[in-house]
Amino acid sequence: MLDRAETVRPRCALVAAASSTTAALFALALAATSVVAPSSARAADYLVDPNYAGVNGAAFGSYAGAYNNITTALAAGGVPSGAASNNINRIYIAPGTYNTAYDPAHGINTGVSLSSNQSNIALIGLTGNADDVVITSTLDAAYNPGTGAIGTTGSSSLQIKGSHVSAAGITFANSTDTPYIVNVGHQAVSPQGNYATGQSQTSNSQGVALKVTGGDRAAFANCKFLGYQDTLYVDNGRSYFKNCYVSGDIDFIFSKGTAVFKNSTINMDGDHPGGTVTAASTDKRTSNGIVFLDSEIKSQGVRGNPVIDPFNAASASGAPNNNMYLGRPWGWTQTGGDASTVFINTKMAAAIRDVGWLNWNGNELNPFNNKNDGDPAKDSRYAEFNSMDENGNPLNVSSRVSWSKQLSASQAAAYSVLNLFAVEANYPWYGLGYAGVADPTNPNYSWPAYWGNRNSNNDTANATVSGVYPAPGNPSAYSNPQWVIAGSWDPEAQLAYAVPEPASVGVIACAALAACARRRRNYC
Repeated sequence: MLDRAETVRPRCALVAAASSTTAALFALALAATSVVAPSSARAADYLVDPNYAGVNGAAFGSYAGAYNNITTALAAGGVPSGAASNNINRIYIAPGTYNTAYDPAHGINTGVSLSSNQSNIALIGLTGNADDVVITSTLDAAYNPGTGAIGTTGSSSLQIKGSHVSAAGITFANSTDTPYIVNVGHQAVSPQGNYATGQSQTSNSQGVALKVTGGDRAAFANCKFLGYQDTLYVDNGRSYFKNCYVSGDIDFIFSKGTAVFKNSTINMDGDHPGGTVTAASTDKRTSNGIVFLDSEIKSQGVRGNPVIDPFNAASASGAPNNNMYLGRPWGWTQTGGDASTVFINTKMAAAIRDVGWLNWNGNELNPFNNKNDGDPAKDSRYAEFNSMDENGNPLNVSSRVSWSKQLSASQAAAYSVLNLFAVEANYPWYGLGYAGVADPTNPNYSWPAYWGNRNSNNDTANATVSGVYPAPGNPSAYSNPQWVIAGSWDPEAQLAYAVPEPASVGVIACAALAACARRRRNYC
């Protein structure tokens, strides 16, 4: 059960008494693997451990600094940004559940989202098992600390705002599960209340586990993202998710960034009837939005999950058959909005509706200008290739909405990881999604041309994202000055450089915890 009154609940972590032995064994274990041990020329190492008893930020054994909570480590004045993308700082995180909205100094839940502005860093779960390291909060968008509701962004357990950030072996969660569960009599757990006081949450509300925003080139491997509505907020720039797990019930992968999921599991938990997997708000100038490669969509209940349903209130069975949608175009009414979501070689649970996709507004009326284009195909770029059922058999897609597409084999082949993140003329990640080249006689076109003409109500002149690579300057919508259109990106190379293989991390953890056990058997 998640203890909502404490910053962390360690499972079996490093202790300060084992500092020198732990550091030595850590270095020996790492050196014994195929992964090159970090050095001062390559990176600085930091430790987050709930049982660290020293001064936060002080050197600890071979670590440049150690912290007893993730909030202090990632906040301003904590771990610094790495010097460059090839000179990063690694933050190793010991097992525990870390509440980012909890203020350990004052013993209160602050209700404030944790923002990390660091660039060139890697967050690494010490054991390699994502279940062992949980970064979470009890924030939800409806929470009002007295100055107004904190909103979707404010509900984020963590916001990553820097560039060139990597993570592995970590669960990112939002533990305010109750706003999304419609069971009669269910009680809210928010910064303003808990089960003990019997405060009820009567309306749905967003609760973001992780927001990737402002920066570029965020890569995640073997991570979990747990929540209900709006679990994963992929806003701005490029992000990559390999061997990851994302769970939610409505719009739970969303926003305008280019996000690619490779060999990942997407779980529809079923606690919001008629929910949607994605809600992209891709800009027309961005060629690719949310893309799934060689992944699978499941529908499994999350009842009893210790992080997001410790009181057994959630569904135990997942979403019913023919109940959920692949996506809906969140940003279609926004200037420049042109939602892009593509599934390539994806296994899909029977919970996905036969029609596949949902339009955001039934009559396609833009409330901002009262114009009606009446064609959701002009507001979204939705496609599939080789969709399969859960057993890997070809899926019958004959009932899909007419405004979605089934790609040809040659079209689907272009959706490789490197192509999706490239800026070359043949596969531009950004800048040629909507630029007046494919059809010079019609300003409302898209790239590639098979997407067809776009909504004339959201034309180029009003696009929210400006600037075309390689012109200087950042897109105006991306406020972080560290964000740049930095050229093609290989996220696999970034992960290989930044993150030790999970097996290697496991060896490190075993050696360190063995030292812990010898010194503190009564604790470990």
